[in-house]
Amino acid sequence: MIRKLPAYIANQIAAGEVVQRPESVVKELVENAIDAGGDMIEIIIAGAGKNLIQVIDNGSGMSEEDVLMAFERHATSKIETVEDLQAIKTFGFRGEALSSIASIAQVELKTRREEDDVATHVRISGSEVEEVTKAQAQVGTSVTVKNLFFNTPARRHFLKSNSTEFRHISDTVQKYVLAYPNIHFKFKSDGQVILDVPPGSLVERVKVLFGEKIASSLIEVEEHTDTLSVSGFIGRPNDARKTRGQQFLFLNTRPIINRSINHAVFKAYEHLIDPNSEYPMYILFLNVDTRMVDVNVHPQKLEVKFSDDRHVYNLVQAVVRQGLYRNDLTPSLKFREQGATGERRIVHGRELSSDSDDWEFPMRDAKTSPPSAEPEYRERTVLSSPRDREEMEKSINELFRSLDETMKHGVGRRMDQGELLIDKEKLTDAVPDTHMLWQLHNKYILAPIKSGLMIIDQHVAHERILYEKALHMMENALPFSQQLLFPHSMRIVPGDFTLLEELQPDLERMGFVLKLEPPNFVTVEGVPQDVRVGMEERILEELLEQFKEYHAMEKTDQRDSLAASFGCRAAIKSGEKLSPGEMQVLIDQLFATKMPYVCPHGRPVVIKLSLAELDRRFGRTS
Repeated sequence: MIRKLPAYIANQIAAGEVVQRPESVVKELVENAIDAGGDMIEIIIAGAGKNLIQVIDNGSGMSEEDVLMAFERHATSKIETVEDLQAIKTFGFRGEALSSIASIAQVELKTRREEDDVATHVRISGSEVEEVTKAQAQVGTSVTVKNLFFNTPARRHFLKSNSTEFRHISDTVQKYVLAYPNIHFKFKSDGQVILDVPPGSLVERVKVLFGEKIASSLIEVEEHTDTLSVSGFIGRPNDARKTRGQQFLFLNTRPIINRSINHAVFKAYEHLIDPNSEYPMYILFLNVDTRMVDVNVHPQKLEVKFSDDRHVYNLVQAVVRQGLYRNDLTPSLKFREQGATGERRIVHGRELSSDSDDWEFPMRDAKTSPPSAEPEYRERTVLSSPRDREEMEKSINELFRSLDETMKHGVGRRMDQGELLIDKEKLTDAVPDTHMLWQLHNKYILAPIKSGLMIIDQHVAHERILYEKALHMMENALPFSQQLLFPHSMRIVPGDFTLLEELQPDLERMGFVLKLEPPNFVTVEGVPQDVRVGMEERILEELLEQFKEYHAMEKTDQRDSLAASFGCRAAIKSGEKLSPGEMQVLIDQLFATKMPYVCPHGRPVVIKLSLAELDRRFGRTS
């Protein structure tokens, strides 16, 4: 039998599309406050929003009649006709937010217009109106949401930890702080002031959120056409991060997610960053004629559709590329001199030699190693002649075609950490001769073994070493820290500060010595010995970003994720030249680990090319 659902059940089902977690409530209430036209918004939460969310604004307020209507489904003041949907200029227009929130929480609302002597006070619990009275209040609106999901315990059970939910709220608040520099925002959590930013410029907002260093390195971009304008800031290639973060896109000041525009930005950075592992920072504002865009695509209004996607894509790419080229961000080159005993590098006018200390191996003791003279941007190797280069490419292509064939037979495929790349019984046949080592393209180490050739990925090999080392230190509480002569003080966003508080005990077991200064300052006083000099701040930032990425992938073992994050970010990179002694140290340490054959992510560290395979490729019969 088909029957109509009761209103309270229908409301709870509808609420699931709008209210997924405390952050959803904050988002909807802040957007309502912005639509109300005020210049002051205060956000107060307790228990990461699970216990309390309060948003106060000094906007236009509502009448008593409008207050009661606002909690009805599909009741809105933003649109009246179908044509209005084609020219939406406000955040809200569906009339679902307040009714959805009230159906799964206890809501209290006070509002007063300037022409009213007293405010209207309403209390609603689970969609049931419990009280409507008059009260004293300032002009504007205050919405208090308590005990979120109190009547749907199953949904409350699926909420994450307080630190995770707080980070989601903090990230959302951060977007509106950037989008509306003309509004004074206050953000408090459990009685502590997290943000208090008065009206100012976008640059001032960036300084408050990310610090002076990042703000001063950003490149301003701007372009206007008859139907579309693009403005904002982009990061320099050498500031690109290893994880997606600090990427903000706004359409008519509405925070959005758009893969096409994101790809346009990446395309503009082509050849300046590694598209597979680096992500540039950007804060971009698109202003488009409302008739050319549809924001009524997703319940949370994060996804949009453009009537002319290609035009938007091309303009964004052109604006970003122009900004990069205008700032002379051409990559440096390194040259190999024919007949020379060492390699010579030219990096921004400075000559470096492979025999100098500038090639220091990152696993060396940070106290005795001089600062690494890493190039600002990724460099390209130029062989002595085009023919040499062509011959080298042919050789490498042949080598990797052989490797592909080998991988098809299960030797080099991606595998779980429980699997071995090489059978234990054959280990005696797979011990590399460390007296004969070659480095291929500053990326792979080639070592002869009794049965053929072993190829080692230097980055993932070092990653495995650091991963096991970090786990050992955390599990045995045996940190080895390099104390910094001059501690580094850095500003981080509130969400990352909360995460740092949660991870601090394990980070200190790894060798970090941190002094936290709420709400968003941390002083790095010591680091693990494997952190290179000058990379103290960046390693910590990238470690947090990588950990958040693992957390989003539902990796639940905190120590394992932390150790994997550290290994990934602190390991030597592809493209770094190693001396024969450094390659030998790397291999010795790799084969001293518990699992030298796969990295913490399951990628192979080592592959073997047998003599039989080489003989077959060369057509040898004996």
